[in-house]
Amino acid sequence: MVRIGLLTLILILVAQPHTPQAQELDARAAFTQAHALYASGDYPQAKELFQKTTDPKYPLADYSLYYLGVISANEKNWDLSRHYLTQLKRRYPQSIWFHGAELQRAKIDLAEKKYAQAIAAFHSLRSARGGRQEIFQESLHLEAQAREASGEIGPAYALYQQLRVSYPHSRWTATARKEQARLREKFPELFAVPTPQSLAEEADRLAREQAYSEAATICKKLLSDATDPEFRLRLLVKLAGLYLDQRRREEAIPLLDQIARDYPETAEAPKATYQIGQILWNRHDNAQAIEYFKRVTERYPASAYVDRALYASADIYEYFGNKEKAVQLYGDLPKRFPRSQVRDDATWRLAWLYYRSGELPSAFSAFGDLAVRDGGNSLRTPALYWQARTAEKSGDLESAKKLLRQIAGDGEESYYQALALRALERLGAPIEEPKAGKVSSGTEADPPLNPEFSFHLARARELTVMSLNRLAAAELDEANLRSRKQARLRPLLMREYFRAQAYGRSLMVANQIPASNGERNLYRFPLAYWDTIQQKAQERDLDPFLILALIRQESLFDAQARSPAFALGLMQLLPSTAARVAKLVGLEPPSNEKLFEPEVNLTLGTQYLKDLLLRYSNNWFKAIAAYNAGEAAVDRWEKEIVTDDIEEFVERIPYVETRGYVKLVMRNHRIYKKLYETQK
Repeated sequence: MVRIGLLTLILILVAQPHTPQAQELDARAAFTQAHALYASGDYPQAKELFQKTTDPKYPLADYSLYYLGVISANEKNWDLSRHYLTQLKRRYPQSIWFHGAELQRAKIDLAEKKYAQAIAAFHSLRSARGGRQEIFQESLHLEAQAREASGEIGPAYALYQQLRVSYPHSRWTATARKEQARLREKFPELFAVPTPQSLAEEADRLAREQAYSEAATICKKLLSDATDPEFRLRLLVKLAGLYLDQRRREEAIPLLDQIARDYPETAEAPKATYQIGQILWNRHDNAQAIEYFKRVTERYPASAYVDRALYASADIYEYFGNKEKAVQLYGDLPKRFPRSQVRDDATWRLAWLYYRSGELPSAFSAFGDLAVRDGGNSLRTPALYWQARTAEKSGDLESAKKLLRQIAGDGEESYYQALALRALERLGAPIEEPKAGKVSSGTEADPPLNPEFSFHLARARELTVMSLNRLAAAELDEANLRSRKQARLRPLLMREYFRAQAYGRSLMVANQIPASNGERNLYRFPLAYWDTIQQKAQERDLDPFLILALIRQESLFDAQARSPAFALGLMQLLPSTAARVAKLVGLEPPSNEKLFEPEVNLTLGTQYLKDLLLRYSNNWFKAIAAYNAGEAAVDRWEKEIVTDDIEEFVERIPYVETRGYVKLVMRNHRIYKKLYETQK
């Protein structure tokens, strides 16, 4: 009976018409499995499945053809690889794999020692429009290899040089540098003996490539032999800059001193003097620092560094408690240097000096001057808020309310708008906030689309269905380019990036949409990785919206984010911090690659945040500041900034980056809570 039942079932299934919808599902299942096998390196099985998804009716047929071309090339089946890649180029000129297919074909020519064809193809790719930068870079590298193989040593060397100059931070740059060294060693007769000038230019290139140690070695050797004064100055400036880039500040000081001493008539002298003052200032050697700042103002009164030296001097006088001198310098600076970059900061510090010393009328006036000042004044809203606080402290509640309403009425939500709304509520004059927008249902009709945009959008949607989100985002990037920056397409792109979990791109597009669109904040502040974040928040008794607010500021929800300081993943953990936290909770220290996994990163990042909150008695502001600047810095500020007012503490954080970071995270938290409180 069982055998009859199975046979009957098979006959029924075979008899069913194979509908287009069923074919689409079959192709999708085959492609999903094939891509997983391809990613794991199982090429034979992947190849068999990709061959089932090359029908032009399937939206990802160009992907299948490209992968089949790569697999066949890996098997050294050059003719079959060319066949697949040629099909891709002929059928899909708009494909994001079009230039990749050309690159693969050129690689085959190189492997078959068809150097002339390979060189022509690589050269064509380098000048192609619309290609990706990584393809241009690899084409330069491979063309150099092809030219060397064909005996063109000089042109090969020049191409490596072009790669280094045009793309100093490419993944091919270090290789290009090594290849140049190899060619010079192998063919010394083809290369002239380096001159001091050419070596200095090489040091410049190395510095741009962030190969600071190698650049410094060249500069030191050149300095030991250089006699020309101008050339020596150039080397001293370069070497001092290299030391500063490497944070080898103590080694930079004697070089900067030498510049100021030996070249007093040059523009480099005041700059070097100011830089020494900065180094001393940053290490809290204030007495020495102020002497160097005085030298700038007295010896070089017409230099571009006088205003900054005066500002730094005022800061030091303030630190030492010399209020009279600090007030004088802060007050004079905007009058003497009305276009100075530190003009507004000087007025801000002046207002704070008055506020903290209880001179409220003077503080009110200084904050007010800053609030109405033109010229890209980023301190306008902070000045308005603290002018209101000054009025409140003086007992002028009506003026305080008026100023607070002005801030609360700003269209863009900010840290200060939140403070103003809270202050108005405290003063018995609350303002009702506008309601949040609603999340898109996903059923919006597409606006009229051009064929190129539609091509990439269809592929992005298919890839999103299969959770191949990075590929989907790449297709949407291409669609974005084809949109010709049409504003009407931004809401569509915003939603599609969001569905592909490209949250950073989604919110960047959302930022370009008018604030009147109530929906956009739901994309600017997404519930990314929400299930995992809720779980970690519950385990550690954390507010999940605080975690979201912090991640938004740290990485824009990019799990693969890597900062210049080598902080990794969603919560931008330094490997050393991650290892320390892992040890505390009984886990193995994670590898760097593991920190790119959301689960691992969120486990350790939320634990680190919890530890900071415990350290600072659940003071969010201080814990957030420590997340950015480190515990040692916050511990020091707790001793130096004597106040019970946490808002004042934030304003007096010495690090500009940390001060802004705390305000943005707190703003993010407020917006998240407002948008999603019911989903907590």
